[in-house]
Amino acid sequence: MIEEKVINKVGVIYLDRPKLINALNYETIKEIHETLEKWEDDDGIRAVLFDSQSEKGFCAGGDLKEIYNEFLINDDCADKDGFFKIEFDLDKYVNNYKKPIISHWYGVTMGGGIGLTINSDFIIVDETVNWAMPETSLGFTPDVGVGFYISKLPQAIGQYVGLCGASLVASDLISYNLADVYINSNDYENLISKLCDLSKNYESNQLIEQFSKESKKFEVQASKSNIDKNIEKINKYFSHSSIQKIYSDLEKHLNDYFAKECYNTLKEHDPFMLTIQFEKYFVCKELSYKETIDLDLRVIQYAINKNSIKEGIRAKIIDKDKNPNWTCRSMDDISIEEVKDLLSIDKTYEERK
Repeated sequence: MIEEKVINKVGVIYLDRPKLINALNYETIKEIHETLEKWEDDDGIRAVLFDSQSEKGFCAGGDLKEIYNEFLINDDCADKDGFFKIEFDLDKYVNNYKKPIISHWYGVTMGGGIGLTINSDFIIVDETVNWAMPETSLGFTPDVGVGFYISKLPQAIGQYVGLCGASLVASDLISYNLADVYINSNDYENLISKLCDLSKNYESNQLIEQFSKESKKFEVQASKSNIDKNIEKINKYFSHSSIQKIYSDLEKHLNDYFAKECYNTLKEHDPFMLTIQFEKYFVCKELSYKETIDLDLRVIQYAINKNSIKEGIRAKIIDKDKNPNWTCRSMDDISIEEVKDLLSIDKTYEERK
């Protein structure tokens, strides 16, 4: 599930389920947590590095098949949200970890893998990274506390990323402060060798500063990003004051390839969860990281009770019929009072404007 190694004074955790692009399951999460606890008070460890043994990427997110089979449809499982509870506990632990954490995002980097490492002190990306939070396609919303960071993005971009599960590349991640350095993948091993060398001479509280300086020697200048290429259209379609207005505007412009692509994406998703994600962007602006991830658990529990997450995973991952039977069938079926209650708000964004 994981491989651990100590190089000089750097503890390295390699995610090691290569056939599944390191999809996080219950056992992997437990192993990571136990390893971090073991190293936190070990004077021989000055920093932790998260890396991967998969050629295809860092992490494909949570192991959705295990979540579905062992938790969601398992009649013997009383704790249907059990996976998410231990996952979120690990993410909060990483956020408060006493030693610096460095992470390597490359190739497929999604969902739970992002949540595990987005609170790292230093994040390295390269030209292969394909970053996405695709949870709205699965009957829930971007979780694992990532909404805290999505809410820091400009409104139209945050809505585009959260609602559509848009893929971001290295230039996007650097431009919008989601990663710290963009390097060529061929330089990664040399850069990590520098980190391990520095760990012999610098204490934890100085190591990241020195490593950051060293990383600049390997830095690649960001080219035009996916977001930049489409920014005018993102601003046009995703700056509206409600999800209904976004959806309607996209539907009116199906002759525009970008609008058609976004519309076709959104029409496959649970309308209620799209509404939750739209409002959640604004709610999370006022929340701490811990409050955001606590809200994520509430939304997950709702999605479990309403069977939307089970239906989303079934349709996309298990049966692959791509025909989810959402409880909420259209934008017209949405109960705004239910949205307000779930998010603990008195007014929607449109009502507050």
